[in-house]
Amino acid sequence: MQEDDEVVEGVRWEIRFHGRGGQGAVTASLLLAEAAFRCGYYSQSIPFFGAERRGAPVLAFTRISEEEVLERSQIYSPDCVIVLDPVLPGTVDVFSGLKNGGIAVINTADAPEKFEFHQNALTICTVDAVDIAIRNNLVVSGTPVVNIPLLGAFLRVFSRIPPEITEDVVRERFRRNWKANVRAMWEGYENAVVRKVRGSGKMMDRESKGSIAVRIPVSKPVKGVAGRTLIWRDFVPEIDFSRCTGCLNCWLHCPESAILRDGREVRIDYDFCKGCLVCSSVCPKTAISVAREVIR
Repeated sequence: MQEDDEVVEGVRWEIRFHGRGGQGAVTASLLLAEAAFRCGYYSQSIPFFGAERRGAPVLAFTRISEEEVLERSQIYSPDCVIVLDPVLPGTVDVFSGLKNGGIAVINTADAPEKFEFHQNALTICTVDAVDIAIRNNLVVSGTPVVNIPLLGAFLRVFSRIPPEITEDVVRERFRRNWKANVRAMWEGYENAVVRKVRGSGKMMDRESKGSIAVRIPVSKPVKGVAGRTLIWRDFVPEIDFSRCTGCLNCWLHCPESAILRDGREVRIDYDFCKGCLVCSSVCPKTAISVAREVIR
């Protein structure tokens, strides 16, 4: 391990996964629990779904313990959070409830120092899992499946589970495509950037009733999306108006009515575009290109 790599100490560890449908958060939780079990630990994996469709926010929880696990609840104060979607930290408090000195493994091309949080200090581990998934052709219905690269990055900061054991679990789970998944796991492990980062040390304001202010690490898992669905996408369509002829083919085929028209001119309502890219595929003039999503 490198100088900045972290080994989690203790007899019990709780991990919370933040992702969206199709990215593999639930599968990653199951694989981690299975690998821990093979290492002699008690383990547990619990999924938590919001809207039952690809792209909707999803949570998953894993407990790893040297003693029997009796709880069957969600995890509100995790030792580690694993964030599968690079847009989520800008829209969801993924650090909510995370213990001081805990670990955050984040799918991003940004440096660990970029992230802000209220804990005194955290170990931030970042890896561009989208790039790894695309290079290894781990893409399903246009969505990069980033769970395996992030699982590899997590193993970089959690030495209790040898990556070789996890590799065996991955091989058995993905029998038809195990080579690409194993390769992605090791690329996530080797390309992870790990830093200890200081936070604000101040709890975020919470609503309270009456005159008594309660300052505790309240955690509120996301159950779904209220209104805007911009965080559901991995890729975003962009219109080149110099090539657009105003044929309205994109407007006609958009399944979410996220393309608005004014006469023969169109624009994309990015608050509700889910990134299905149907518009790009039906444009006869290839006037709609595709780019990776960034926080808007």
